[in-house]
Amino acid sequence: MQRAGAAMCFLWLVSTLGIATAGFATTLAVAPLGAGQAAPELLQRMVGTWDVQQKMWPGANATAIILPPAVAKRQLVGNTYLKETMQLEPGSKQSPFTRDAYFNYNAVTHRYEYASMDTRAPQLMVEKSDVTAEASTTPQRADTIALQGSRFLAPRWGNATNVSFRYRLTIGPVEHDRQTVRLYLTPLSGTTKKEFLAFEYVYTRRR
Repeated sequence: MQRAGAAMCFLWLVSTLGIATAGFATTLAVAPLGAGQAAPELLQRMVGTWDVQQKMWPGANATAIILPPAVAKRQLVGNTYLKETMQLEPGSKQSPFTRDAYFNYNAVTHRYEYASMDTRAPQLMVEKSDVTAEASTTPQRADTIALQGSRFLAPRWGNATNVSFRYRLTIGPVEHDRQTVRLYLTPLSGTTKKEFLAFEYVYTRRR
């Protein structure tokens, strides 16, 4: 029952926040793009097919729950922005879904922009990073990418209803064709308002 309830929470959260998309590379080649210029190296390194292992923590100090594996396929569109389609691993007994996401670097605002739509809860979700670079043609590097979320209300979280959270993502480096993405939640209601690791996504590139 715990796994079934946690899985339901996961499916709602993924479709609402647009987080299963996550999986970003680490090199931040963020030189402003002009007409006809190629996508930054960050987006180029994301191209390919990735196996995604997912874990969920329903609360602080809780035991991790293993979620069904998924497959993410990424491609550059016009060699400028990235499109990702994620589905369950073939043969999974879970309900099928399709999730499309678009990832772009905005050279005007110097932010990464992310938008997603999921068949499990069709609504457009948009996320943006903090400013990643000044108006400079000098590439910059970092070990992680931070995508700032906002507040959301979970209709059900464990045994509670209408739970309010603030969330953030950390996107780890690509090392040996592997990458880790983590989602952190901070409860905004109840007695415990401590941030905790809620989801972890480990991406492995298929050969």
